[in-house]
Amino acid sequence: MPQFKSTYNIMIRPDEDEVFNPDWMNSDKLVLPPKTKWTYDREMGIDDVDIWEVMHESSGGIGLYASWAPYAEFYLLTTGWLPIKEGQWANDKIFETYYGQGAQRKVVNRIKQLGLEKLIILPVHQTWVDSEDLWLHQKSTN
Repeated sequence: MPQFKSTYNIMIRPDEDEVFNPDWMNSDKLVLPPKTKWTYDREMGIDDVDIWEVMHESSGGIGLYASWAPYAEFYLLTTGWLPIKEGQWANDKIFETYYGQGAQRKVVNRIKQLGLEKLIILPVHQTWVDSEDLWLHQKSTN
């Protein structure tokens, strides 16, 4: 079952609950939070996202989230706690965002670069993409 979190749940209080409505359990069908489509008329930022789909989350502050509301090619990668020196860690997670055309490929490459591909295991699925959004999944010409 998909899991969703608010920006507040990810950045400020990761120990608090996810975005969930108990009424969703009263259905024999999968019920998801409402989503609106992003217009891509400007660069998206973390503050623009109300709800994230949790793609992966593990201890040590490592996580991968995809923008759900609004729905867009926008990913938030938390790469773990910031090391200060040997054995000491800061209380702040490192946040990286990937937006727009090729964002999915860029975040997967970054996960590999960080050596997290054995921890963050992302299933590969064929997904229908509407023709007006196809440009987001093609290689950039620049």
